[in-house]
Amino acid sequence: MRQNGPVKYIAVAGLAVLLFVPGCGNREQAAPPATTPQPPATAGSATTTTTLPTPPPVWRTARWGMTRDEVLAAFPSEAQRLAQPAAFGPTAPGSSDVAIPVYEGEGAKFRVLFGFESNALSRVHLTAIQAGDATCEEVEKVLTEKHAAPLARTNTGTSLRGEEIVWKRPDQTITLGCAGVHSLGFRSVTLAYTPPG
Repeated sequence: MRQNGPVKYIAVAGLAVLLFVPGCGNREQAAPPATTPQPPATAGSATTTTTLPTPPPVWRTARWGMTRDEVLAAFPSEAQRLAQPAAFGPTAPGSSDVAIPVYEGEGAKFRVLFGFESNALSRVHLTAIQAGDATCEEVEKVLTEKHAAPLARTNTGTSLRGEEIVWKRPDQTITLGCAGVHSLGFRSVTLAYTPPG
């Protein structure tokens, strides 16, 4: 049996329309990928670590605020704990139990005492050993070369005439004290490093 041509074409055309129609028209947009909601940030939830810079040394490797043990560790073959505290001197109240018995520098040989306030380094006190007539000038010259001209110079004492020379820096005050009686051959030279203030 032979099929009519137009019927065959109608059937094929109808089938094509059925296949084509679903592909036409408004398509639904694809759904965006699912996201997991993030909990809102709360105050204090982020941890930030702030590292403070190490303060600069104020005398050799010593820094303000060091403990006695830290000072001893900073000067391992020099600094030692004294059996009895030693006084800074007649013009500087206080004493210390951490010292360097002999240090050569700043133009002379010194005994060094480290002063502490609440176990925090707050003073480095040098006393010249066997100060001579030129010791004060030599120490002043070394400090001036290192820190520029002093800020102040003051005459001190009465019977023990002397002079106090001061350098001010952002991290410290340096005070050179010179006193003596020339006729007796007595000279005292001290050098104090203290926090600025």
